[in-house]
Amino acid sequence: MSSEIIVIKDLNANTQPYAYFSLGKGKDVAASEAKTASWDIAFSKTTIAVNSGSSGPGQAGALVVEQPFEAITEAPKDGYKSDHDDTFAIPGGSGNSWYKYDMSVHAIRTIPGRTLLVKTSDGKYAKVQIISYYKGAPEEVPTEESSYITFRYAIADENGKF
Repeated sequence: MSSEIIVIKDLNANTQPYAYFSLGKGKDVAASEAKTASWDIAFSKTTIAVNSGSSGPGQAGALVVEQPFEAITEAPKDGYKSDHDDTFAIPGGSGNSWYKYDMSVHAIRTIPGRTLLVKTSDGKYAKVQIISYYKGAPEEVPTEESSYITFRYAIADENGKF
């Protein structure tokens, strides 16, 4: 059995400080709940925070793997990192996690074959692929209407299988 793949389109990551999201509930979480365990990941432009450490009171964690989304069939039980004051579990910067900055056209491009593995605030596991940084997830990368994240994810079953 394979996990249901959920696609979230155009999550507005221009929100300050973050756009909070619950993977388990499949929906946005109000900023007023930032200091609760009700969210798993949060977006602010290209930065992705997880609900742990310096970012929140949850027990979430994440790691970036060099594997295509479809190829991941099981979540590792350990190795997940928390956010800290000076570093995020999902590293920032071009080439460090899910995107590269293309200087020739001044655009953010997703890196094929990179997947985020997330341990959620309630101890479940998810795999996440960022599809686009631009509104409408266009094939050709525009330089306007940015910070609208389209991503897909799946939550593992109780045995950690996708």
